[in-house]
Amino acid sequence: MDFNLVFKFILAFLIGAVIGLEREVNEKKHLLEGSKKTAILGLRTFSLTAILGAITGMLSLNFPVISIILASAFLFLTIVFYTLDSFFSRDFGITTEIALIYSFVLGLLITLEVIPMQLTLAIAVVLIFLLSRKETIKNVMEDIKHTEVNAFVSFAIIALVILPFLPNFSYSLSDIPNFSNFIGNFGTDFNQIINLELINPFRLWMIVALITGVNLVGYTLEKTLGQKKGWVLASIAGGFISSTATTQSLAQKSNKSKGVNHLVSAAVISNLVSFIQIAIILGSFNIAFLIKLIPTLLAMISAAFAALVFFLTAKEENVSVIEKENIAPQKEIINLGSALKFAGLFVFISLVSKIALVVFGSNGFLVTTGLGAMVGLDAVMINTAQIAGNAIDFKLAILAFILANFVNLAAKVIYSFLQGKKEFAVKFSISMGVIILASLTGLFFS
Repeated sequence: MDFNLVFKFILAFLIGAVIGLEREVNEKKHLLEGSKKTAILGLRTFSLTAILGAITGMLSLNFPVISIILASAFLFLTIVFYTLDSFFSRDFGITTEIALIYSFVLGLLITLEVIPMQLTLAIAVVLIFLLSRKETIKNVMEDIKHTEVNAFVSFAIIALVILPFLPNFSYSLSDIPNFSNFIGNFGTDFNQIINLELINPFRLWMIVALITGVNLVGYTLEKTLGQKKGWVLASIAGGFISSTATTQSLAQKSNKSKGVNHLVSAAVISNLVSFIQIAIILGSFNIAFLIKLIPTLLAMISAAFAALVFFLTAKEENVSVIEKENIAPQKEIINLGSALKFAGLFVFISLVSKIALVVFGSNGFLVTTGLGAMVGLDAVMINTAQIAGNAIDFKLAILAFILANFVNLAAKVIYSFLQGKKEFAVKFSISMGVIILASLTGLFFS
């Protein structure tokens, strides 16, 4: 006995049974809700259909004509059933019939093995998921805005249309025609500078795709939490979108709030999430650097968590619940113009920091990193991750990370004093100060 073939038939039966069970439960639910009675295709029908597909696939190699007859007969019966059922019930939905065809095809694929078995099972799982989430999908589709569709299309263009066709080659100043000869006329040796990597189109655009992807995930998280009023979850969403904008929003809200501990807690959570976001981005470009950074990141996260617990447990009167709408910053989901500006900023910071490293050494690199952090933390961090372990050692890279983080958190403290209540600003600055001091412990492990 061919146990492999037996296993395939059992698998086809189980897939058909699960799909049929879902359809049967769904149809009975509609009947209870008062829908007009229709013929129910359930567990037995779908199981038999999947097995028929498996038989058709098994016979296709040696008896192709019989396989064609079976497939044609199945398709004919499905069309006849849909025509008669929709005529009498006046229900023209075709989901169940499409699911029936999928069951047949899945059974066919299991025995034909034209695609990996794992992919066939994945298709079955996705099919069952989509069928069982009818109401959820319907609600999501009704709530989708035109700007959200544009955002997903924009990301698809960035990541799937443009990125694969860009050259994965590093260009330097020496690749510019006659530039080396022009520099040579000055009688100075600029070889180290003109041979520095200027741009790698593929890697540069991959950074743009990663940043816009993170923004899209953050927006999706924020939208998912839109029905909830838990300020902790809302702060997490705000942290993924923009911890700086979230902190500014909370600072402004503190001017109208009697108590500020809950607002400080929300700001700390937002920044805590941003540390995790930075770790994800850095790990995407240099996992070895991320591993070296683990002690520093753990110290920062622990300090942030301690500050969070302190302000959460501190008693406060007359505090209203913070709603998500007042925390998450409002901004365009994906802006191609902003993405291109970020790419330009990254190229500028990357080139300046590399030149400073060659001309002025490690001190020059740290200065440009600190200045760059005032403009864009992500660009500075990605640049550091890309050269850590190569152009600079990990110890200098960790120091650059701590410096950039210090500049970023210090800027948020300044924003809190300029835009928020003094009590909020003082408590927030203490929290950020504790985090900055904790980050210094990473130097002892580098």
